[in-house]
Amino acid sequence: MNNQNDFYKILQVHHDAGQDIIDAAYRCLSKIYHPDINKNPQAVERMKDINIAYGTLGDTKKRRSYHLEWMRSNGVKPVVSSVLHQEKQRTEPAPPQPKADPDETLKKEQEQALQVLDEFFCDTVNERWEKAYHKLTRIDIGNVPVDDFLEWKKAVSQIYKLGNYKIAYFRKYVNCEYAGVLFPIIIQFSVSLTEMQVTTGQISEDTTQKYVGFDGTAWRVCLGYTDLKPTIVKFKYLAQAIPKIDREEVFMKAVEKIDLLTGVYSLAGFSEQAEREMLRSQRYGNPLSLAAITVKPLRSVESISDENQVDAYISYIAEMLCGNIRKTDLIGRCNPSSFVVLFTETQLEEAENALGKLLEVCSVEEEDGFLEYQLFASCISIYKGDIGQMIATALENTTLREKSVRDDWMEQKENIAHTRLGKYRISDILGFNKKGKNHF
Repeated sequence: MNNQNDFYKILQVHHDAGQDIIDAAYRCLSKIYHPDINKNPQAVERMKDINIAYGTLGDTKKRRSYHLEWMRSNGVKPVVSSVLHQEKQRTEPAPPQPKADPDETLKKEQEQALQVLDEFFCDTVNERWEKAYHKLTRIDIGNVPVDDFLEWKKAVSQIYKLGNYKIAYFRKYVNCEYAGVLFPIIIQFSVSLTEMQVTTGQISEDTTQKYVGFDGTAWRVCLGYTDLKPTIVKFKYLAQAIPKIDREEVFMKAVEKIDLLTGVYSLAGFSEQAEREMLRSQRYGNPLSLAAITVKPLRSVESISDENQVDAYISYIAEMLCGNIRKTDLIGRCNPSSFVVLFTETQLEEAENALGKLLEVCSVEEEDGFLEYQLFASCISIYKGDIGQMIATALENTTLREKSVRDDWMEQKENIAHTRLGKYRISDILGFNKKGKNHF
């Protein structure tokens, strides 16, 4: 029997292979050499040989007869062949075997594949790229030389720095083809990545899909590239095209968005965040309301002896506002004496109620002495347009905060408690009368 008639070599399987392996090999070779796919004239003859080989090996009886002839031709003793042993087992009842739990099997496969993928990303984060390369599938290693892989990783690292990553199981595939090779098992994972752009320091988050295949002996990561040279050229070009930004300049731009006295957003920082909220509001149809709060001292600035007094009440009000607004709302200082608050997903009426509560918290009594100021406020509904113009409109519409009924009652109570008649206060006299005494 020559090699041309060796059906095992034609199907590229071991002579001891099981029927499922032979079936899988036939499907795989058919996808490669079928005349509808492969236009090479030699593919037609190759496909004929494949069909003839599978016609024999795919039939149990024909394969048994062929296998005996194949063993005699190749000098293999029949007792060595597991194929005959398997045929014998089919005729004799096999002892019952404990069935494997499918859930436990899947869990074990997930853990093994996850460990390999986690090691791959760990090597990538720590720039152990050669170790990561050896965790790829054999077909990837055959398609991509190690030098190309290392050059690719170095080119990417000039633009992006991989940070945190989170891997989650997504799906399992059985007898799945990858790069022309049939894998018994391939597991798909969803990976959430955090990357930093090296030149700008900007942090971004992305989600990608990664595949880990079992090739019959070990779990290996599927790269997904057949040629890395075009990708290497692209990243090298990007590294040269992206301008180098001064880190001090980036830091100063970030500082400009924060008010240094209060720690809240500056006008520039507030406007940037508010524009994002407006776009989100337009996309999802959520309401937005904008409030302006202006602080005016009871005395003129020139008459204030302590130069830090103005900064003191501005800092106090900022602290009160930050401690009582929702985490989803925004607060900024738009000028030396005014604040703006953006109430997200809030109708105008609800925003006015929330503003009233904030003003009540920020109010101080006149007897406090050091902190003597009045609050002017307004609230408007916004949707789209120039945020700077909207802030200006809200500031123009501010009016003096009117005291609520509760405030008036508290003021009357304090006046009663502090008004004196002779050597007694009214509260003292009322207290005496409750005790049934008369000191007049």
